Amino acid sequence: MLARFGLRCVISLLTLSAVAQQAESGSLDGLLKDGALLSRQADYAHAIPILLRAKQLAPQNYLVNLLLGEDLLRSGHPSDAVAPLRIAAAVRADDETAEGYLGETEEARGNFALAAEAFQAAAARSPDSEHALVGWADYCVDRFRALALWLRSTPRGVAALLRVQAQGTPSGTPAREQLLQQAAAADPQQVGIWGELGMAQAEIGMHTDAETSLTTALERQPRASSTWKLEALKAAAQGHWSEAESRLQALGARSPAELQRALAEWPRALIPKQDVNGAIWQCLREGSTDCPAKKDAVERRGTSNPETLFTEERWEQLAAVPPPKTDKALLWFHRGVALAQTGNCPQAIPSLERGLKDGAEAAGYWLIVCYGSEAGHATAQLAAQNKEVAVHRIRGDILLSMKGDASAANAEYGEALRLRPNDPDLLEKSAEAYLAFGDLDHAQQTGHAALTEDPNRETTLQLLVRVAMNQRDYQEALKVLDQLQKMEPEDPWTRVQMGTAYAQTDHPQDAVHSLEPALAAGYPDEKGALHALFAGQLRKLGREQEAKSAAQEAIRLANAFQEHSPKSQP
Repeated sequence: MLARFGLRCVISLLTLSAVAQQAESGSLDGLLKDGALLSRQADYAHAIPILLRAKQLAPQNYLVNLLLGEDLLRSGHPSDAVAPLRIAAAVRADDETAEGYLGETEEARGNFALAAEAFQAAAARSPDSEHALVGWADYCVDRFRALALWLRSTPRGVAALLRVQAQGTPSGTPAREQLLQQAAAADPQQVGIWGELGMAQAEIGMHTDAETSLTTALERQPRASSTWKLEALKAAAQGHWSEAESRLQALGARSPAELQRALAEWPRALIPKQDVNGAIWQCLREGSTDCPAKKDAVERRGTSNPETLFTEERWEQLAAVPPPKTDKALLWFHRGVALAQTGNCPQAIPSLERGLKDGAEAAGYWLIVCYGSEAGHATAQLAAQNKEVAVHRIRGDILLSMKGDASAANAEYGEALRLRPNDPDLLEKSAEAYLAFGDLDHAQQTGHAALTEDPNRETTLQLLVRVAMNQRDYQEALKVLDQLQKMEPEDPWTRVQMGTAYAQTDHPQDAVHSLEPALAAGYPDEKGALHALFAGQLRKLGREQEAKSAAQEAIRLANAFQEHSPKSQP
């Protein structure tokens, strides 16, 4: 179980200073103190029953519900953690801690829309809280990474990622044009891709190619905003100023946000001189991009049907439609895109997460864009509050998880550690970076340093397992895994790692005992490797029929993977 909203320091202070004031009786006071002590030792098996007894005495007590919810989350029971955490969040509406844990809980349950809303609620409750902002940024970075991995599993997903990369590449550069060219080739059906490609080509003087892209855009996506923008560019380049302005005005009548983006990207060389009339041109000559569009009656007349508004790219109108009262994913996807297009990523993210099933790669594209934007926004907020350590930490996360630059990430973590030495969270982050660029010795040393400061960090222990397994030091891996299993006995990841380590050390009975329940519960085995390992261990025990079934499943999974079957959504 991940431990993002790590506020044990907060809980420690609460339990030391506030329990006596909030306790309703001596017995409640004692139960809380005992439960808090066991919680801090990660002894959830004993802490949870004590906290449940405390909850019977005081069902609405903030600390009881907070500690109980956190321990249920950490011990691998996120569904059970929801109710007490919601009570704690309702009791203390001014405190972000319970909302932060609710974010972790919903993330662990795969409810990413609810997770995003909870993390945002935590940050809204305490805008100056470093924990709340870092928790939200962490979530954004992790979802960015998960979505990127998912998108890489299909050609259309790769096309969406190329388009994201192009968006982050400066306009007017060959690199941007090349990325869009690759994206268009990988998925020619992406809405707006041909207009975007044509504009990128026009910006670097590839006029013949831009003409070809415009022809394709008009054939395939004649009403896409990017097609209209490219038409306006072409008309302006030919000196047809009235035609160009008419196209831009039509764009603005449909979506002011689209017009503003178009004008922000408009080449200075294509702004006519004073002798050319037109409100758009006058606005651009004055150095503004916030130019009002004419209220075109034809463009403004229409329907309030969300699907029609989406097709016509009337983003502001669609964003103003009340949220769907249904779980129909397509409507949420439409709403999410409209919110993202109008610059409202905080609200767009939950809608897009709810619409991911039907929105597929297009929803993944916008989620990647918005999660990246929100991580950057959280970093800017922390910088404005002079939270230097947190800024370096999040910058490191962005470099490591979004940009794949482990060396630069570790430099950021090193700067944060200089300002806050021996911080276990920062040490763990640094160990992750060392592991990412293959320095296993430093990863192990830094991980152990983190455990010296906080012996019960589950994610650090998992990192040390990965290091030991990479080094083929299976005895060391089993030693750490035993500690993890005591903390969370039913955790499937721990079981699988233990099964693998036992198999490598020729303990087939223990290997089967660890692997069997995890695989039976559906532990991901995309390439069939775990089932093949399981089959081998069963054969060593003489369980031939079961071994044959496991081997057949391994072959089936391997064949499915080779056929490039799409991965499930992250």
